[in-house]
Amino acid sequence: MCPRIRHTAEVITVSRLLHSPVKGLELVEYPSLEVGPLGAPFDRRFFVVNAAGELMGSWSHGRLCLTRAEYDGTTLTMHFPDGSVISAPDPSIGEAIDLIWDSDEPATAHLVDGPWAAGLSEVLGEPVRLARVNDSTGGWSAHAVSLIDVASIAALEQGPLDERRFRMTMTLSGGTAFEEDSWLGHDVAIGSAVLAVRTACERCVATTRDPATGERDVNTLRAMKAARGAPNLGVYCDVVTSGRVSLGDEVRLVGLSQN
Repeated sequence: MCPRIRHTAEVITVSRLLHSPVKGLELVEYPSLEVGPLGAPFDRRFFVVNAAGELMGSWSHGRLCLTRAEYDGTTLTMHFPDGSVISAPDPSIGEAIDLIWDSDEPATAHLVDGPWAAGLSEVLGEPVRLARVNDSTGGWSAHAVSLIDVASIAALEQGPLDERRFRMTMTLSGGTAFEEDSWLGHDVAIGSAVLAVRTACERCVATTRDPATGERDVNTLRAMKAARGAPNLGVYCDVVTSGRVSLGDEVRLVGLSQN
């Protein structure tokens, strides 16, 4: 049995599990997720590029979050804000493109054919294409999974904030403000998975947008600097042992990460 992270009567548990198969689109909630080296299944497998082939994200195009996508490995479905739905078989791989990912690292991906780009172009008000990351890589910036405790969000003192604006894989409850920072360099067990807590999440202007509307409404970056001295909140993790994580699972300390 792994020791609890906190030596009190309270425990830290998973309160929300979120991801989207298309980067920047509305996050989908799950009762459980199977996580592996590439994170949750199909997490950010696809993304949107503009006419110049540049990556588009919620930091610059808030209206992305008005569309919800679902992908089961064979069919990609998008639900648009006007109520229309486009669903079609797994996109075929097209032209290779080189771009700069949001971690400022170069990446190679492929455009995909299909009807979804037309719907996204209408929502965003400009011509866009849908692209797909290589199957051997994840669509995340640097690490496969992210964690944040609701106490850390509350400590920003900006009133109730929808946790989705921070676009974390796992939201936790039961901890104290910024407690997840103390896990850096350690492994944590959640459900049957083991995660190596690697680094703090450096934040961008995407967190200033209301995830329900895409509009900027709270200066979260200023609030983070006031509360923490830097625009960081939550932690990034790598998956050491693949496994299933479910709502209500307890977070337990394994030990010092050796990886």
